[in-house]
Parts: sequence; C-alpha cells; structure tokens
Amino acid sequence: MRVFVVRHGQTTWNVSGLLQGAADIPLTPEGRQQAAATAAVLGRLVGPGATVASSPLSRASDTASAIATELGVKAHLDDRLRERAYGVWEGITPDQRESGWPDEVRAWHEHGNPPIEGFEDHFSVRDRMVEAIEEWAEDTTGPLVIVTHGSSGRVGLQGLLGLPLDHRTLGNLRNAAWSRLTRRARGDWTLERHNLTAQLAGARP
Repeated sequence: MRVFVVRHGQTTWNVSGLLQGAADIPLTPEGRQQAAATAAVLGRLVGPGATVASSPLSRASDTASAIATELGVKAHLDDRLRERAYGVWEGITPDQRESGWPDEVRAWHEHGNPPIEGFEDHFSVRDRMVEAIEEWAEDTTGPLVIVTHGSSGRVGLQGLLGLPLDHRTLGNLRNAAWSRLTRRARGDWTLERHNLTAQLAGARP
C-alpha cells in the first residue's frame, strides 16, 4: 500500500508569511502552476487505480483536482484533512503575534500547543488526520493520494509513524511537495520519501 501526502500549491498568504488555518485562501497563479507540475509528475509515479482524497479548502481541493485529472479519477473531499485552525492568529503578521501574545508565541515555539482562542491542538489534528488516512487506505486497493496542508500534513505524518508531537521531528511540506509512505505487512507505516517536489522527483523517483 502506497500513500502520497501532498501539500497544496502557493497562496498569497504563504508569500506574506501569514497563518491560513481555517481561512479559505485561493492559489496564486504560481500555485496553480506548482499544482499542475506536481500533478504531471504524480501522474507518472502514482500508477493506475489511484484514489485521491482532499481537504475541502480551495487551495487544497484545486490542487487535488489537478492531480485527479492527471490520474483520470475524481477527487473526494474529506473535512478531516483540513488545515489546523489557528484561531485569532489567522491572517495577522508575525510581528502582530509577537506583540500581542509573547508568552503564547514562546509556548508555540517550544512545544507547538499555545493556549490561545481557537487554536486546534496537536492531538486533535493528529487524531483526525490519522483516522482519515487510515480509513481511505482501508477502502482502496490501489495507491492513495492525500492532499492537505503544511501543519496538518506534518502532524498527520508524525501520527502515522508513531513519532512524538512535542517537537518537529519532520519539517512541514513545502508548497506542492509530497511525502510517500508504504504500509508494511504487519500494518505499520514506513516513510520512504519526504518533501519531494516536481523538480526533485527526476533525481529521486
């Protein structure tokens, strides 16, 4: 069983360094180009009989649509694959976070779970992501493509691999990058590739 976990393409808030979370921010023209390039490469790597499941936020679902079209299938939306909610931090600058919530920003850098209004903690993100990926993997016999977001994708990967959540064992996926996992016969997961892009895939298929 092979699973490809893909992050959406670039958005304007990515360029500005803003936390998007639950906000539905669309792809930039460059983000659409990134999605198309990733779709073209995954069309070669994923193989036949694939299933594509995506976060419903448009930056992810539009990326998923490009990939699904390349694979000749339909993309399915799953709310469990959405980005982590950042609450009152969504859409504000890093300087505004630092000035308004200095203790919470410090806690965020130390362990990733700051006590601020509307912030979804690691454990909630992990549980819904792992549940979704495991269910989709159980329901398909071919390769699985999961299109999600930076933080939820990273925490979901750490959850599947049984890695601790109190530090960033894995880095976030870059825009339109992906990781590849396989499930071994005994049921656990192996991370085979991490943070591949269309440009890198030629060197590391």
